Amino acid sequence: MFMLMHIIHLLTVILWIGGLAFVTVIMLPIAINTKEPLQKVLSFQRVEHRFAKQARIYNVITGASGFVMLYINGWHHLLFTRQGLALTVMTMIWVFWFVMLWGLEPLIIRKMLDKMMKGEEKMDIDGVFRKMVKLHWVMMAVSLVAAAAGALTAHGYPII
Repeated sequence: MFMLMHIIHLLTVILWIGGLAFVTVIMLPIAINTKEPLQKVLSFQRVEHRFAKQARIYNVITGASGFVMLYINGWHHLLFTRQGLALTVMTMIWVFWFVMLWGLEPLIIRKMLDKMMKGEEKMDIDGVFRKMVKLHWVMMAVSLVAAAAGALTAHGYPII
């Protein structure tokens, strides 16, 4: 069971971070370089809406498989301890993503993009996209920290 959960966990993390990297490194620069503000928002929304649905699925699968692995091995007792720092880091980053994907993204970011697209709000669209780029780079860095913590844990290397 642990091996199956580990494989599922790894594959969904790869798909998730790979998709995030695609949006961050490829899609956002394409959208930013689009001259027409409405087209900029539409081009980003086409990809972002599609990936957001996948990212939510990856988030749930990653969390479920991670928590199953914690309990199968009895590692849940290590959370919030020095010895379990890597596990705690991964869990907190997963919680951060859960809040982003299931709360903030649908409630705030999507509504803002929809209003921009409909022209309901006069906004500095370029400024919004610059902020999104910074946020995506931070989220990608945080995700890579979680992946590194997972690799260290899986190979028995303590962080501290």
